[in-house]
Amino acid sequence: MYFSPSFLQNSLYIVAAILIILMLGVIIYKVSHKIKLWDKTMTLASIVLLNTLYSILGGFFNLPYELSSIITGGLSLVALGYIVVIIWDFYKQRKSVNNK
Repeated sequence: MYFSPSFLQNSLYIVAAILIILMLGVIIYKVSHKIKLWDKTMTLASIVLLNTLYSILGGFFNLPYELSSIITGGLSLVALGYIVVIIWDFYKQRKSVNNK
């Protein structure tokens, strides 16, 4: 299956816009309900947004392939780590609720 580079670049714009809108919605919700603003999920969303914005930047500037691979790969690994941590926290919370 082949996807054109312009389609992929436009998809990145859409993903970034959706992520920014969702992050703003979550921030507004947390501020209005006086919930702690910065947590693991907000960190994960920020890392994914940073990775997406860097990929978009690569469409405008000719960045070295090695640098792009290191940055996007590293950010993807950090995001995967945060996903594992969030799932582990949910598991611990569920286990502690079931033990009560």
